[in-house]
Amino acid sequence: MFKVGLSRFTTGSVLRRQTRLSVRFPLHLRAVAVPTFASSIRFNSSTTTNNTVHEIKDKLVSFADENNVVESVTNLHSDQIGYLESIGLAQGWGPTSIIERMLEYTHVYTGLPWWGTITVLTIIIRVVLFPLYVKASSNATRMSEIKPQLDKIMKQIKSGDVQDQMKGMEKRRKLMKDHNVSTLASLAPVVQLPLAYGFFQALRKMANHPVEGFTDQGLAWFTNLSDVDPYLGLQAIAAAAVIAVVRIGGETGQHAIAQSMKQVMTIVPIISIFITKNFSAAVVLYFAINSILSLMQSAIFKSNTLRQLLGMPKKLTIHQLNESTTSSPKSLKEMVTNFVDESKERSIKSARDANKRLEVQQHRKGLTEDGYVRKREKSDKRGRN
Repeated sequence: MFKVGLSRFTTGSVLRRQTRLSVRFPLHLRAVAVPTFASSIRFNSSTTTNNTVHEIKDKLVSFADENNVVESVTNLHSDQIGYLESIGLAQGWGPTSIIERMLEYTHVYTGLPWWGTITVLTIIIRVVLFPLYVKASSNATRMSEIKPQLDKIMKQIKSGDVQDQMKGMEKRRKLMKDHNVSTLASLAPVVQLPLAYGFFQALRKMANHPVEGFTDQGLAWFTNLSDVDPYLGLQAIAAAAVIAVVRIGGETGQHAIAQSMKQVMTIVPIISIFITKNFSAAVVLYFAINSILSLMQSAIFKSNTLRQLLGMPKKLTIHQLNESTTSSPKSLKEMVTNFVDESKERSIKSARDANKRLEVQQHRKGLTEDGYVRKREKSDKRGRN
């Protein structure tokens, strides 16, 4: 460490310091190090302290100007298109970015607060997907009608050999074709899964940022959408709606749900209350609204009048639903027992099939070896003769 005083510097001391620097630094650095030091001496010697202060102030002002340029990029509000992109959201074309853009457009063009924006967009998406649920519900009704016959065929497929399995598969295919039943139609509502994931991620990111208005554009007891629901009210609403949907018969209103599965689907929503207790109110609000819409949809599919207007087959009677679930376990204990028994049967069947294949291979191998020995013996006899 050393101190530099302007009054103590002389021409001789500067030259001596330059000489030491030229010796200490390599050749390719001398031209840089010495003029820089000398120019700093000339600047200090030719300006006063006040001028130096003014020069520093000028540099600080220019740095502030650069910050103003950055602020002008994000100088938007949540009621303007492009606000989310300016803060780092709604970038790309994945499910999350698409939902973020849709939320922004809905918020800007409707003028609704954020809780209303989430509600309206959720309803719009469910309305767009409603025809898929109509098709899935109609398919589920026809599937339930032929379920007893399908169960008999499936037993034949599981317990029979390869030929029986092929015959059973052909019977199953023909039965489903005759009754206009499609496996893919039952999977139509799966299309909503990417959108549900996009909603979850979008609202989670918007709450964590937080987006302008999220802290005061809630409703009732959850005015702050970025914070958790202090009373777990939204979680309770979502869980109650899901349990009601399961009791009615699923989102299609016609699934023959076994009693054991109803028990499971009653426990899971209750557990989810504690799993989602730390989620932001915006995310749980979406869960609650989506669950309520599912319940309303299930109620629509339970009405024969509305089903007729939608061009759907009539709902099954309680007797028909009970017949379709007679082969299903009635409790969790029976379900576990049946699973273990079926696993044992599959293992035994696999072992038997493996033994049969091994016997066939050994038999073929024996025939091949016998043929080789006979040919060898014949060739030896011919050689002797």
